[in-house]
Amino acid sequence: MGMGMAPIGAEPQTVRLVRGILMIKPHSYIAQMGLLVSMACFFACNVSAGEWRVKSGLNVGEVYTDNVELDDSDKESKFISVVRPTFNLVGKGNRANVSFISSFEFNNSGSGADSFSPKISANADAELFEDVLFIDADLSSNQSTIDPFSAAGNSQLNKSDNVTTTYDYSISPYIVKHFGQTADLRLRYTYDDQINKGDELSDSVLQSVVATLQSGRDFSRLTWALTSDYQDTDYESDESSSGQDGSSEQWSNSLTLGYKLNRKFELKGTIGKEWNNYQTFDDDDTDDQFWDVGVVWTPNKRTTLDAGYGKHFYSTTPRFSLSHKTRKTTFSTSYTRSLSDTRSERSNPNVFSFSDSLRDQLSEQSQLTDSAIDELEQSVSQALFLNNNPTFRDQGVFVSELFESSFSVKGKRTTTTVYLRESKQIREDVDEDAVFTSTGVRLERKLSSKYTLNSRLTWDERKDQDGLTSDRTLWHLSLRRKLGARTAVSIAYSYGERDSDRVNDDYKENRVSLNFSIDL
Repeated sequence: MGMGMAPIGAEPQTVRLVRGILMIKPHSYIAQMGLLVSMACFFACNVSAGEWRVKSGLNVGEVYTDNVELDDSDKESKFISVVRPTFNLVGKGNRANVSFISSFEFNNSGSGADSFSPKISANADAELFEDVLFIDADLSSNQSTIDPFSAAGNSQLNKSDNVTTTYDYSISPYIVKHFGQTADLRLRYTYDDQINKGDELSDSVLQSVVATLQSGRDFSRLTWALTSDYQDTDYESDESSSGQDGSSEQWSNSLTLGYKLNRKFELKGTIGKEWNNYQTFDDDDTDDQFWDVGVVWTPNKRTTLDAGYGKHFYSTTPRFSLSHKTRKTTFSTSYTRSLSDTRSERSNPNVFSFSDSLRDQLSEQSQLTDSAIDELEQSVSQALFLNNNPTFRDQGVFVSELFESSFSVKGKRTTTTVYLRESKQIREDVDEDAVFTSTGVRLERKLSSKYTLNSRLTWDERKDQDGLTSDRTLWHLSLRRKLGARTAVSIAYSYGERDSDRVNDDYKENRVSLNFSIDL
């Protein structure tokens, strides 16, 4: 059933060799944590002589909800105590960089809810041997729904068994070799482990080897790249609840050419061959050639348009992305059609709702501005919302059609962001598809030197294979007051409402919270 792989003769020489290298999989949690601690110590030692910014805090609060079980027929109100320590570290050195942003929420919500909710967004990179050997590492954790079509609330505080915590870490060493000014070779290995709390979702490991030989500095107008990409995804359980094996194996070889017409326009084209090994619903041939042609337009440093059209074995693949920045505004919009899987959706890189400016500073490991530091501290001290990248409960591969757009305006005191995200997911292994739509508005207003007002309004719609839909509206409003140089207090109100085509799946919830925070 769609189990195509490399042609006879090619597999024993290439794929089997790579598969043999990837057999070592440290599933022992002790070994995994030991590896993470060792990596953290290594990066810390290499960045110790650089610039450090460390910030920790403690938040203590009380939450009242009038519908803790999200059951309109039998509402139950409850007071929930919350303790939320935070820890942020950003370090930049000559040969290593570290960024660790975290918030750990403890609560006494009781049975049916998780009393511990960690949110972590961390990444690090280091140069092990000058100009030759490098390493990247990432760590994240966030909360998301297990079944996207069932009620779950907007945070981990509700008594719901439809929420899980996903931990994801990856380690990626790579070698760089320069052939004078003519060509550059990069060989990268990546180990990515995803762990889901509980038994509802299967843990998985992704391993990949990517080799790229690309043009060097001698090629200014005409550029080229030869790429070979091998990926193996292995799930801990052999089958999902639908009876399908979600494990997959993918290998592709490609040639990419680029030609710069001038400083503003560049033409690009890619041709290649791919071999894929995973279960399919209708026995499609998953081995085929692929191609893509496109253009990149950069009229100035603030604007970039990248658009193209291609074809893979599963579909045509149109794509575009447009970004434009001014001193006060940021606009971005994009559309892609590509092959993805459920583990990729759960591994959400945007754990916290940071602005584009703050994300850029963290990703570039640059010196944080005062406004970025203030945004960072407020973001991690706020209530922890669920990850809003829904996907199927079962493990598996699907064709993803993703449209995203956002517009942000930053004034002297007010920052407003409007966004829209629609994800259409068409399964390859079973006859199932879904559409997930989310749109909203976020507003932050500095009323004075002591008072800050935050508000967000979101609307989500989820539609399954049978056309059954569920709509959820959430309004959140909070007021924060600085008490001193290191202390603050905030009060918040939120209203959530769900309207579903399914029986006994509607709810309304009012929530009030009071929170005290202190910088340690």
